[in-house]
Parts: sequence; C-alpha cells; structure tokens
Amino acid sequence: MGYLQEKGIRVLALDIDGTLYPKRMLNVRMVRSLFPSLTLAKAFNWARKEYRRVQDLHPTSPENRAGLIHRQAQLVASQLRGNRTTDQVKAAVDKQFYQAWERSFLSIKAYPTMVETLEQVHSQGVKIAFFSDFPLAGKLQTLGIDDLVDYAYSTEESGYLKPSAKAFSFLLDRLQEDPSKVLYMGDSYTKDCRGAKQAGMHSCLITKDTHKSFPEADLVVSSWKEFASLVL
Repeated sequence: MGYLQEKGIRVLALDIDGTLYPKRMLNVRMVRSLFPSLTLAKAFNWARKEYRRVQDLHPTSPENRAGLIHRQAQLVASQLRGNRTTDQVKAAVDKQFYQAWERSFLSIKAYPTMVETLEQVHSQGVKIAFFSDFPLAGKLQTLGIDDLVDYAYSTEESGYLKPSAKAFSFLLDRLQEDPSKVLYMGDSYTKDCRGAKQAGMHSCLITKDTHKSFPEADLVVSSWKEFASLVL
C-alpha cells in the first residue's frame, strides 16, 4: 500500500520551480534576471528575503497580489538611490523580472518520470494542485501537465510568500479539503515542508541531500522515481 492510500490523501499539492524540473534550470534563469540592472536585481533579491522576514509581523494590505506587488516595490525602492516612485519601481521590476521570466521558462524540461507519476496519481482519483512563490508563467503547459491541473496558484495571489501560514491558508481555502488529506511536495525544507506541516498537511521533500535530517518532512526522496515507489 502506497503513502497516498495509507494516509487517505485526496490532494497532492506541489511546488513548481526545482520540484517539477531541475533547480539548475531555475538558477540559469535567475542569473539572466541580473541584467540589465544588477543594482535592481540586488535590491529585488533583498526585498524578497525581507518580505518573508516581516510578512507575518506586519500584514500585507490588501491581502492579495496587488498588495504584495506594492509592498515589494516599496522595499525595492528603499534600496535604490534616487527618487523613483513606487509605480516606477513596479514597472522596472515587472519588466526585468516578471516579463523576462515568462519568456525564459518556455524552455524548461521536466524531471524524468515526473509526468508519468502525476498521471498515475491523477488516475487514482487524487486531485493535483500547484502552489509556487513565482508566477506560473505558462510553466505547466511547457512541462506538458496542464491537463492534470485541478488547482494552480502563485502564493503572490495571497499577498504572502511561503512559508507564511497565510499563504498556505489561502491554498487550503481554495482546495476546500482537510489539511490532513493533503500531501505537499517541494524542494525547500524551510519554505515547503515546514510551511506545509505548520498548516497541518503531510510534507515531502525532494532533495539530493537525503543523508541529512529533515524532521518535519514525512517523506524525503531524491527523485520522482523514488517518490512514485513510495506513494503509489
């Protein structure tokens, strides 16, 4: 009996970047986003980290993507010299990052056996959800799994980023499912596994560091092949 049946899992929720396809492909695309403005890239990277640090201490207003984008732009602006308005920073961030990402992710390649595993999961009546900090940007279509999607969201839509409890609450509200019946899989122990466990879900970490201890991960796998052998 696999983990899905043993635990009565009704929804498999997944991170996208580094989980459905190799992280090296993500890293290459992140390097490209350093240009044309390295200064803006450094400010944006700082802002994302700072956003995670303060998001649960100081709630986003409004609690949606517009609120996140506005607050993110304010943080970026605080790191830039000059007198750029928040709207000007929003436009610059959108052009250098969001628009560029949408184009660059059209060439990603899925992990071996990932598609086949999700097809088997779906055939067992388990719903499939995708939940990523970065915008979806056509990634599911590029990976050839858009026909398996029951739910797909960016955490930005919640106004928060993983591992915020509010981000995972946003997902659960839309799944309309008991968290104990959801298995969340991702490649970040801190953002994915801890966030999912705090929300009451089961968690699975995909990593090459399987020799390390990850106490808040119910499953630790090194590949999609291993994942399939444990859950199906």
